[in-house]
Amino acid sequence: MLRDHSQMTLSLSPYQGIYDAIIPANHLLRRIKENIDFSFVNPMLRKQYCERFGRPAKEPGMMFKLLFLKKLYDLSDETLISSAQTDMAYKFFLDLEPEAKMVDPSLLTKFRKTRITEDILEEMLKETIQQALDKRLRKEIYKSAFELSEIFPEKPSLEAGLDEEIAYTRELLRVLEEGIAASGNRKMQDLSQKMKELLEDEQIRDIRSKDDRDARFGHKTSTSTFYGYKNHPAMTQERLTAGISVTHGGAPDGQELPGLLEKAQKNGLKATEVIGDMAYVSDDNLETCGEGITLIARTNTAVAAAASGELEEGFCYNKDAGMLQCPAGELAMRVEKRTAANGNIYLRYVFSKVKCRKCPLRESCRVGKGKSKERSYSMTQASEKNLGRLKFEGSEYFRERMKIRHRMEEKNGELKEAHGLRRADSRGLFAMEPQMYFTAFVANVKRITKLAEPVTQ
Repeated sequence: MLRDHSQMTLSLSPYQGIYDAIIPANHLLRRIKENIDFSFVNPMLRKQYCERFGRPAKEPGMMFKLLFLKKLYDLSDETLISSAQTDMAYKFFLDLEPEAKMVDPSLLTKFRKTRITEDILEEMLKETIQQALDKRLRKEIYKSAFELSEIFPEKPSLEAGLDEEIAYTRELLRVLEEGIAASGNRKMQDLSQKMKELLEDEQIRDIRSKDDRDARFGHKTSTSTFYGYKNHPAMTQERLTAGISVTHGGAPDGQELPGLLEKAQKNGLKATEVIGDMAYVSDDNLETCGEGITLIARTNTAVAAAASGELEEGFCYNKDAGMLQCPAGELAMRVEKRTAANGNIYLRYVFSKVKCRKCPLRESCRVGKGKSKERSYSMTQASEKNLGRLKFEGSEYFRERMKIRHRMEEKNGELKEAHGLRRADSRGLFAMEPQMYFTAFVANVKRITKLAEPVTQ
């Protein structure tokens, strides 16, 4: 049950003066509290509570602020609650009396899982954008943004590929099968059965964890991979996150642009220009941008055919690895530039025949078919339309606008290093989305607070 009256009774506390005495005027939490209105939280979350029945709930605004502090300082639930019990700046920010007792850390988990929905996450992000606009900061932002700148088989090596890991798991289950069956240990038998089912799954090449079927392998370069998720933020020139999409690690970046534009527009922004990397250059994205939005992103000349929309369904160009990626998520081993008999230049992407033979999609994939010694995918190079695009990318205007793309990378670095976005707090895409949204909310609040500071000469 959600109480109708506020739980904040600072005026009744005999220790209220402590805050004025020990928290400096320039303390980050004091400045955030002065510049950001958190009163939107209680009305936004009211629908998540029963109005008349049940035990009185902790105020949503305070619980929300606790999650804000967790991301702001990259703390675990236990460390956050322990610190909030003794840190007067925390209690001041939470609108609590200095002598107040903190909640149990387990309530944070319950709050995240039962009170925070996808709609609320979108509303939360929108609120930071609206507050930036409502405070009439946009004009000031545009002026100052540039300046604010034993029988076990031998384990595979750390460099082993997924195929070796799968082979090891199969061998491990084989040598342990009789012992597990004879043990009578139900938990161990269930785990063994789950592992067998996972090995038979057609998505085994994408799934690494038996507990997290949402995560996937992605590529940082052609030789390095990561396992987990991708966060796709849409950011304003003032480094405010205006839209977010969260996907598994193997998802192509460019496909997220239409959704990000739609979210940014719903959050009150009018886009006239999109600046990104080469993953975003495609016919679909150029059509999405239309006449009113200029797409500032560089086409890789080696994949101009990919930009012209000639790729078959499921194939995409992985800009991080700099290579073509098949529907199963495998990268081509190399690319060859050749000239056909008619004089046309085409690109030939060669895939691993070993991986193609084992791929569960080989019957429906053009690369996996045929009796050729090599598995390859060929495409013609730049069309006339793409030559026009490449000409635009050679202009002085394009080069100047591309110079500010580094702001996105700097912001991503801040989210990862300062607020814990380098690792997932828990398993599953459903858990990754709140983590990303709260992290973006925190970064937006910090940025708005910074922009609200008077400019010193």
